Amino acid sequence: MTGYTKEFLIAAFVSRYESLGLEAVEQQQRLAETCWDMYPKEKFRQYCSLDADAIKQYKQKLKEQ
Repeated sequence: MTGYTKEFLIAAFVSRYESLGLEAVEQQQRLAETCWDMYPKEKFRQYCSLDADAIKQYKQKLKEQ
C-alpha cells in the first residue's frame, strides 16, 4: 500500500480537470470524495487511473508551480 494521503490522491485526480474550469473541478472533487468513501485506497487509485506514472506526472506538475 502507498503512503499517499487522501488529500494528495484526490488533488492528483482533480488536477486533471483544472483546464475545464472551476465548475468541473468542483464536480470532480465531489465525485472523488464520494468514491474515496466507498472504496479502499487501492480501488480508488485504480478507478481514478492514479497509477505510478500518473502520480509522477502530478508531482512534476507541483514542482513546476
